[in-house]
Amino acid sequence: MTRAAAGSLEGRRVVVTGASSGLGSHIVRLLVERGAAVLAVARRTDRLERLVAELGGAPGRVAAFTGDVTSEGDARAMAAAGVELLGGIDVLVNNAGMEVQASIDELSVADFEGMWRANVLSVFLCTRAALGELRRSRGVVINIGSTVMARPPRGRFGYISSKGAVEGITRGLAVDLGRDGIRVNAVRPGIVPSELRGASEDEERARFEAGQHFGRQALSTAGRGSDIAEAVAWLAGPGGRFVTGSIIDVDGGFSLGLAETASA
Repeated sequence: MTRAAAGSLEGRRVVVTGASSGLGSHIVRLLVERGAAVLAVARRTDRLERLVAELGGAPGRVAAFTGDVTSEGDARAMAAAGVELLGGIDVLVNNAGMEVQASIDELSVADFEGMWRANVLSVFLCTRAALGELRRSRGVVINIGSTVMARPPRGRFGYISSKGAVEGITRGLAVDLGRDGIRVNAVRPGIVPSELRGASEDEERARFEAGQHFGRQALSTAGRGSDIAEAVAWLAGPGGRFVTGSIIDVDGGFSLGLAETASA
């Protein structure tokens, strides 16, 4: 059996939020390459259209939905589009998010609330909107967390707090929805260059490779978006059938908390 056949997601209907760039676009690409039908959700129509055009010849298929996942109306419309364009929803990937870095005495209320809306409220709204379809399919919810929960850095308390809430939602919903056959898990990316912090993915990668990264990890290499996408694909497929309520680190050993120097 070939690797592609072993990891096939043919027939899986997946909704991915925050899909137009960064980790979201990597996740969409891999899922479509594995044969899934994907609804790519984001606010930037132009980027979604480019992603759809790029994946036109892939084994699976992708459709675009432009919307704001912090809006209850848009979340409901997204779920309806999943039914209309995919025929239903088997997997929901809550990837949308944002970050503003600042200390507590410098972070504005608007930026704090913005992170909580993008990182936490979106998970609540999108999961609730898709719940009827997920119950019908006995589906999967995959939330994207962060290893800042394992190793909190300075000056990012607002983001850390929101990602802590995502982990709490993940574990709580795994209990609440388990009897419906719905699995709920979270993936915690480590140092993976992306557009989240305002720089381009290439700029972030260059910064890491120059040694200007956010902490030490066991592996001396930068992560890639495809590494996170592989974990999502595994959870979305049959390999993860007995996994729920788990927080999975994909971080090259960052969460181990390695010391700067070896002790004597």
